Amino acid sequence: MRFIAPFFIIFSALTYGQSERALLYAKATEFGYRNQFKEAETVLSEIITLNPKDSEAYFDRAIMRENLGDTLGAIADLTREIEIDSKSADNYFLRGMLYQKTNNYSLALKDFHKVNHLDFGNADAHFFAAQMYLKLQKKMFLVRRQLKQCLQVNPNHAEAQVQLKNLQ
Repeated sequence: MRFIAPFFIIFSALTYGQSERALLYAKATEFGYRNQFKEAETVLSEIITLNPKDSEAYFDRAIMRENLGDTLGAIADLTREIEIDSKSADNYFLRGMLYQKTNNYSLALKDFHKVNHLDFGNADAHFFAAQMYLKLQKKMFLVRRQLKQCLQVNPNHAEAQVQLKNLQ
């Protein structure tokens, strides 16, 4: 009996943070489903305060911030998330889309290339890299190469088909 009590106390202490996170995450998810983005952002911030290395919370808070019109805050969250988890192509893709939205085409292009490095099978990353080359007025062979790679991954990518046809 003497050994069970300390074990239970340690187990409770270790799982308390996890269960609290789970309850908060459920609450944030519910707010998100109801389009209550500010409330979801607040709860996700609580999760981040509890665990500053919770990459999932940064990613989801970035989405809530973007829904609230705070694109720069969303980019900051994704940048922090990438520092924690640099192997997730989704992080780079979303940040690339936000950089594109803020007309920071060179950083968007860099992120789309990173997506292609991590996940060559992402047709949209190739497509958006082609769009960034166009915005940056780069050589057309770079645009065509990205569009061809997009179509190699997804031969039915309608926008890439049309754009490649118009460039020839």
